[in-house]
Amino acid sequence: MRIDPELCEKILIMVESHPIAGSGQLFRISVDGNDENTIAHHVKHLFDEGLIKGDEATNTQSPYPEILILDITPDGRRFLDQREPAPPGRKLGF
Repeated sequence: MRIDPELCEKILIMVESHPIAGSGQLFRISVDGNDENTIAHHVKHLFDEGLIKGDEATNTQSPYPEILILDITPDGRRFLDQREPAPPGRKLGF
């Protein structure tokens, strides 16, 4: 699957602004207009690249990679800063 940088950015913004991010609780996200499979592959890519922290929960029965998200990493924040230098503009509602 081809990785969409804009979807990666949306996912990182959602993780950064999620109300329980960094609390030690695992969570999943969804992005309107994208199916679970596409989001899962992008989340796995971000996890593998060290842009988000989480736990891999994929098992042999999973139809796609499953990463339970904990938080964005400093590298993830740097990625967002490079794409949009003004952090206040990065809020997505929940």
